[in-house]
Amino acid sequence: MGQTADETAREVELTRKQMEAKVAKLSERATEEGRKLAKRLVFAVITAVAVLAARKLIARLWERVTGEPPPTEVEDDDD
Repeated sequence: MGQTADETAREVELTRKQMEAKVAKLSERATEEGRKLAKRLVFAVITAVAVLAARKLIARLWERVTGEPPPTEVEDDDD
């Protein structure tokens, strides 16, 4: 703190301005980070759907070629 009330007031004002600048910078980054997160989420969902579609297609092709269900869908009869 300053030696006089004026010095203290100036320091407080400077600190306030610095904090406002930091908050403004963080606010700008938040929207950018939100966009990045949304892109990652969309990519993850699209990838998951593509993987499920590929698995289903492979299972259909397996059945068409071999006439049997794919090994991943065969149930074991261990009675």
